[in-house]
Amino acid sequence: MPSSTGPPNIGADRRAWRNVPPAERLEVAHKLIVLHPRFRDAVELLKRCHQSKAQAGEPACGAILGASGVGKTSVVDHYLKLHPPVETDTATKQPVLKVTLQPDARPKGIAADILLALGDPAWSSGTVQTLTSRATKLLQRCGVELIVLDEFHHLFDMDRAKVMTKAAQWLKVLIVNTRIPVVVCGMPEAEHVLRAEHTERRFKERLTLRCFTWRTPQGRQEFCGMLKKLDQTLPLAELSNLSDADLAGRCFLACRGVPDYLMTLVRGAFAEAIQRGNEQIEMADFARVFERRLSQQRVLAEQSNPFIGDLDRSALDRVQPADEARMPGVGLTPRAARARKHSVTANDLLGV
Repeated sequence: MPSSTGPPNIGADRRAWRNVPPAERLEVAHKLIVLHPRFRDAVELLKRCHQSKAQAGEPACGAILGASGVGKTSVVDHYLKLHPPVETDTATKQPVLKVTLQPDARPKGIAADILLALGDPAWSSGTVQTLTSRATKLLQRCGVELIVLDEFHHLFDMDRAKVMTKAAQWLKVLIVNTRIPVVVCGMPEAEHVLRAEHTERRFKERLTLRCFTWRTPQGRQEFCGMLKKLDQTLPLAELSNLSDADLAGRCFLACRGVPDYLMTLVRGAFAEAIQRGNEQIEMADFARVFERRLSQQRVLAEQSNPFIGDLDRSALDRVQPADEARMPGVGLTPRAARARKHSVTANDLLGV
């Protein structure tokens, strides 16, 4: 079911959007979230771990992994909005706490990151022991029921293909001492950390978010379903037929299945239409947005503008989702990464 934020009285008659000022409609489009199946799966994982705080036994911890742009941050931000902070006479209660880990994560750094997220003005002052003690007490005082650690792959040293063992041990002790469930989010290489001795048993709930694909009937159906929901939810007085086979294929080539690129494309094209006083998105709107905002992205650098000319259907048969493109060094030991002498070309990234 699609979800959006906007004027409450539009109802089922989308023609009423004509009477809403463009600035308000742009704000609605900016906040637009489509709860497609994989998004809902990730939200459910967060919910299950969150609810385990009130149950006996060990808290359920989990992981949401995926390449950049697949929607990890959107999922977490959506869940945070469902559980906002609550001001009391003595403290700000934060049922869900999002913590962004810094690169080269170590125990002291993680403790400091937690204190920063909790609003401690002296978040970086002290030894690892004093920071840990303050973090533990403040987590309890603020009523934290779920911790979400973003950028969890920072616990894996890519240069040395080594898990930050002390940081993993510290996290395990924090979970044991606070009994607060933790969900980690990060790039696929975070899987190395989850396989480590100190974390493997703790993080049983795991989900990998992936890019959309065009290569299978099910993948095409899912991608077109996403476009259809976007079309139905956009604050326009008329449908733009985004899920039409020809236009959907062009959109896939323009985003390579990356949800973030797709939303950039659709929101940008919507803004173009509104600025022209139009109630439908046209091909030229997509063409302008692709050229300005997506054509310089690494995985799209040699992709011709798919909204100009005839659709290259053979390209749809060849192109890979962005997260399946072959990338050097990821998951390899340093020796194996050095041995890989073939440099990645645009053709490699595009799967042609």
